[in-house]
Amino acid sequence: MDFGIRVGTVVERDDTLLLVRHEKPGREPYWVLPGGRLEPGETIPECAERELMEETGLAGRFAGVLYVSEFMAEGRHTVDVTARIEAEPDEEAELGSDPEVEEGSEPTLKELRWVEVEDLDELPLLPGWIKQRLVADATRGWPSGEVYLRSDEDA
Repeated sequence: MDFGIRVGTVVERDDTLLLVRHEKPGREPYWVLPGGRLEPGETIPECAERELMEETGLAGRFAGVLYVSEFMAEGRHTVDVTARIEAEPDEEAELGSDPEVEEGSEPTLKELRWVEVEDLDELPLLPGWIKQRLVADATRGWPSGEVYLRSDEDA
């Protein structure tokens, strides 16, 4: 079974969230929070900051865990940790790379965009449950509280 921990990052700026679009062979393009797999020996804060830098060029500081969820399907178990990152307000994001893509292969990371919170419903954002939670929590100022949310089959 493929088991992994993915750390996604919530970066907010002027009521927008930073998202990245992926295109993988055999599936429709989709948007996610910048992030990726936790490496052995790496902490969640280290992973969040590294993945944000790799995919967007932004340096950021870990500000806490927002959500933890799981995805289980035949042959796959992924634990998703969503972390809040505070990035420098004057830095510009630039499309980075996904080091997990084999050299010579077509990159899966295709676009990044700052998206108004109220416009999240217009995008195919994964995992499926996260849109409503991001909108609610952005409106409430990112409150802390319940972290483990659920298993989700839309990841």
